[in-house]
Amino acid sequence: MRPPSPPGRLCLSVSSSMMSPSASRLLALLATLLLLGSPACSEAPADDPGLDASLSHQDADTSGDDAHTPDEDTDENSPDAARVPTLLIGFDGFRPDYLSLAPTPNFDRLIANGVLAESLQPVFPSKTFVNLYAIVTGLYAENHGITGNTVRDPATGDMLRMSDAEKLGQSRWWGGEPIWVTAETQGKRTGTYFWVGSEAEIQGTRPSHWVPYNYQTPARERIDQVVQWLSADDPVDFATLYFSDLDSVGHSQGPRGSRLFNELQEADANLGYLIDQLEAAGIWPDINILLVSDHGMTALDPDKVIRLDHIIDLSDVFVVEWTPVATIIPDPGKSDAVYQALKAAEENYTVYKKEEIPERLRYTHHERIPELVMIADPPYSIANQYILDNIGINKGGHGYDPDFQDMHAFFAAHGPAFHSGLESETLHIVDLYALMTHLLEIEPAAHDGDFARIEHILAD
Repeated sequence: MRPPSPPGRLCLSVSSSMMSPSASRLLALLATLLLLGSPACSEAPADDPGLDASLSHQDADTSGDDAHTPDEDTDENSPDAARVPTLLIGFDGFRPDYLSLAPTPNFDRLIANGVLAESLQPVFPSKTFVNLYAIVTGLYAENHGITGNTVRDPATGDMLRMSDAEKLGQSRWWGGEPIWVTAETQGKRTGTYFWVGSEAEIQGTRPSHWVPYNYQTPARERIDQVVQWLSADDPVDFATLYFSDLDSVGHSQGPRGSRLFNELQEADANLGYLIDQLEAAGIWPDINILLVSDHGMTALDPDKVIRLDHIIDLSDVFVVEWTPVATIIPDPGKSDAVYQALKAAEENYTVYKKEEIPERLRYTHHERIPELVMIADPPYSIANQYILDNIGINKGGHGYDPDFQDMHAFFAAHGPAFHSGLESETLHIVDLYALMTHLLEIEPAAHDGDFARIEHILAD
């Protein structure tokens, strides 16, 4: 920027030696009149190649009372001035009605000035890996390939399990394009402090920062690191946080267990700590925050068990996952007999051939979906004698049909992009990817979501 001319100085660069005396007198009179109302201006060197362009721009853009000075434009259009990061926070197994079970002043504060949905409908099956990956890709399981918490590759027979850190880092399992890949390939920076899929290089891209999953890492250590990423000299535009404690309590004690009260208060205290740290870093409230869960939880009954070993000969099949959705691979030549046996005994469950699964479940078009799929009615579990003797039946569970209300998840949002004090109808997990690309102002990859179903939560 050039320094402004002194107040009242008229910017004329015509030499008086080129004029006649009468022309000089006329010019002096004209200058006197103009000085009475002339604004200050910048004097440019005569050989400035940008002068004509600069004057033309001022003529077009600074005629109104609301026109910005060049200094104002520079500040307003700088990356820091325009930057509003997005933070995705996952609370595994958080049912929408949990907020009524304990005092949660920090959730209440955020929701009062943001958006709360009646619920968030998961994809099928309503399990953790399936839905956490659906959130960040906007895809149903049949399109992103994570078809359960345990996945079998039919080409190799290899199994992907939640506990297998080495395979979680292998690119071959992860279909679709997660939000951090979309963002990184369009010039944004991202950081994932735990999220399904974030430990693998996908389409040749990783987050700028990522941390291998360790459930023992204290919540506030996770929060401190993410706030550091958001406030660094080269900050991230998108980050994730993930907490599993509510899900663990829901499984062990059910959705009304005695420990749930304490875990909800702990989750609320951690949210308050996050807000305090964001305020101290100068980021709050200029950050868009999504609070989500992957599924709900329902109470199970140990007396309501479908004994698969009483219906079919388990030596004729391989069961990839057991309950409440049993995914079954019959041995060669055994498929029809196994299906007919399951169909004949069909009570408190429904069995489908892969190609007959209802279209609404979007669970047909992937090679990792086994040939037979058996879906228990809630609150039934599917087990055999070994499971009953060595593992038992949890007091709480999920994985059932997403239309079952207990499977619905939690959603709230806060930030400059969102309405304040809005209560929304049920939203859909597959729409969150499109929402996040909108917040980050990037082009989405192919996805199954519908931005039109969720854009009503955004401020005008």
